[in-house]
Amino acid sequence: MSTLLVRVAALPGGRTSPAYRDVRTALLDSVLTAAGLDLGGAVAVLRRRCLTCGGTDHGKPEVPAALAAGWHIGVAHTATRVVVAASGAGPCGVDVADVDAVARAPVAPVLLAPEERADAGAESVERLARTWVRKEALLKAVGHGLAVDPASVVLDGEQRAPRVVRWAGPGRAPVPAAWVEDDLPATLGVPRALVSAVALRAP
Repeated sequence: MSTLLVRVAALPGGRTSPAYRDVRTALLDSVLTAAGLDLGGAVAVLRRRCLTCGGTDHGKPEVPAALAAGWHIGVAHTATRVVVAASGAGPCGVDVADVDAVARAPVAPVLLAPEERADAGAESVERLARTWVRKEALLKAVGHGLAVDPASVVLDGEQRAPRVVRWAGPGRAPVPAAWVEDDLPATLGVPRALVSAVALRAP
């Protein structure tokens, strides 16, 4: 059985739709069932815990029953899709972005480190969106999310195997074990207008 599972679903009405919670819950149930977890017929309850401040109204998502069995959860959404990832190999983070939305937003000044901004003129919008989802997936995997300045993180984007070049967040630099992005559109029905990434935090 795979130790990394990802599910994607359409999101009618967007993030503010009453359907969002139902769609997310259905994906959680689907991914945890595929992981072989028996919740005894109970609906997967998603809770959040911020590793930066300890708050429970935001932060890294977790399903306590799954976490007790060694499975970590990641959740992300755009206006049209919800993505849920589950990892039995350690904490994971997932992110998804609409390329057109990235093109309309002033993302580069927030996202890119000075050395990355030096090459920003050569950045395509799709490459910028991929950098965004890779960084955010990694920050979610370590549990701090955007409490860590994305511009303080530099990734080696030229390598298929991910590598953190510079890290200014809490503790030691995380070691991403994998990025899974090229396979998501082909196998899960993510539209070509979206880019996505899953990061696993290596032990």
